[in-house]
Amino acid sequence: MKNYLVAVAAALCVLTSCVRKQVVLDMADQRDSLTHVVNEKDSLINLVFEEINTVMANLSEIKMRENLITVPQNTESGIRPIEQINSDIEAIDRLLQENRTKIASLQNVSRQLRKANVKIEALEKTIVGLNDRLAEKTAEVEELREELAEREERIVRLETQVADRDAEVAVLNSENSELDNRLNTVYYIVGAEKELRDAQIINKEGLVGRTLTVGRSGAIESFTKVDARLLSEVPVGGKRVTVVTRHPEGSYELVAGPDRRVEKLVITDPAKFWESSKILIVSYK
Repeated sequence: MKNYLVAVAAALCVLTSCVRKQVVLDMADQRDSLTHVVNEKDSLINLVFEEINTVMANLSEIKMRENLITVPQNTESGIRPIEQINSDIEAIDRLLQENRTKIASLQNVSRQLRKANVKIEALEKTIVGLNDRLAEKTAEVEELREELAEREERIVRLETQVADRDAEVAVLNSENSELDNRLNTVYYIVGAEKELRDAQIINKEGLVGRTLTVGRSGAIESFTKVDARLLSEVPVGGKRVTVVTRHPEGSYELVAGPDRRVEKLVITDPAKFWESSKILIVSYK
């Protein structure tokens, strides 16, 4: 009997020891499980703060780029080039898309925390607020895009108008240049009196002291065509020179050489010289 009691006591001791070990193991498992849960919650909370900080930073950059678009810069025209504005709008689109992704991630975290019985009312309000701001910024970007499209249309219209004006100015300049050339086109001829008379370029009128006059049927092809602005003198090379056409005194002079042969006719006042006649006829004997 005594031996039986000893055996029972020993068995109880072993059983008690096993139960204690199992309890310790169960407690360790619970502790590890709780630690894992706490770590998961901490990781989710850290992710929440990271996502919120990224969204807020993106919103700040969006605001900065909006200001660049809407506020005139210190450029020559006071307006940023269309290419830069388009680049800013594209950057804003990328930031908005990133915010959509971040907010979706926050919503997923919110669901996980709710399952873990974590109070998330403040987080859900924050997500709603971020969604509202995202919708507001998206609408603003659409307005900016429409405004930019209108501005581009205005620029195209202005460029077309400027091109039309330039074309008109070019035509007018061409017409003015042509008219100016015509107004400054003059003709001259120098020759022996007999040759000029035979060509009917000049006539000899009167009975006593007959006077040379301009003929009516002389061919203009016989004359030298020149721009009055470029003509300062006409070579003559003859004696007993007569300027047949009428030109005001003091607007020219005949320059003679040592042999009294007139070497040239020098035009001293072109505007005055050509005002009476665009044709110059000089004869000599």
